[in-house]
Amino acid sequence: MQTARSARGQELSRDRTFPEECRSAAPCVYSRLACWVFSKLSCEQMPVAADQRPTRDPERSRAAILDAAEELFADRGFEGASLADIAAAAGLSRGTPSYFFNSKEMLYAAVLDRLFAERGIATARAFAPLRRWLEDTEAGSLRTALVDAVSGYTAFLLERPSFARLIQREELSGGRRLESVRGRSTVMADTFSALRAVAPRRGLREFVVEDAVLVFVSLTFSPLTQRSTFMASLKRDLAERRIRGRHIELVADQLLCLVGER
Repeated sequence: MQTARSARGQELSRDRTFPEECRSAAPCVYSRLACWVFSKLSCEQMPVAADQRPTRDPERSRAAILDAAEELFADRGFEGASLADIAAAAGLSRGTPSYFFNSKEMLYAAVLDRLFAERGIATARAFAPLRRWLEDTEAGSLRTALVDAVSGYTAFLLERPSFARLIQREELSGGRRLESVRGRSTVMADTFSALRAVAPRRGLREFVVEDAVLVFVSLTFSPLTQRSTFMASLKRDLAERRIRGRHIELVADQLLCLVGER
């Protein structure tokens, strides 16, 4: 038996495909054999099934970075959120945000651009009933159109609370970074301007467009920036449907007092 093992060991030692380190270092033929098999397996490229290969989706990665950055910037501010924190929150490698956005400043700008673009879409959708009222004398009451506008805009603010938090942080820092936001929506001001233009022939009061924008924003956006302070003291949580419905009616009535029938 021992003779057979020795003979096998000598045979493996002469095998040029057997790794040199295994031929010289392994004292036992079975250890040598295991080393040789392992080396063969490690050198060969194992085929990977198509459905098991890792896939990269640049758009999904970019969206994940923007989502994580939006939340962290809203929670911590620009200075308090690092690119490494954002990468970790997005479930990506540390350098991925820099690969897509180059710098934290450019990523922050992209977050603001996306938020304002989505706000613009939501605002246009919210004000669509009021635009229809302007174009069609049979489109229902002005108050109903105002209620729809307030309701739609409030829904966006509740669905994207990071918008209000980011604007608050920008207010505290002087709003410098908001100056570079691209494509800001003018739907709100444009619609109130159109309402002002038809006021004489639709029997409405003359009003200052900026006053209408101020009333609208003050009574929709501002309460959501004070949910834990002023609104809490009034026991008015706009996340509650019944309370939100009453508040929307209040805002519409205040707007109607400004622009309504003479």
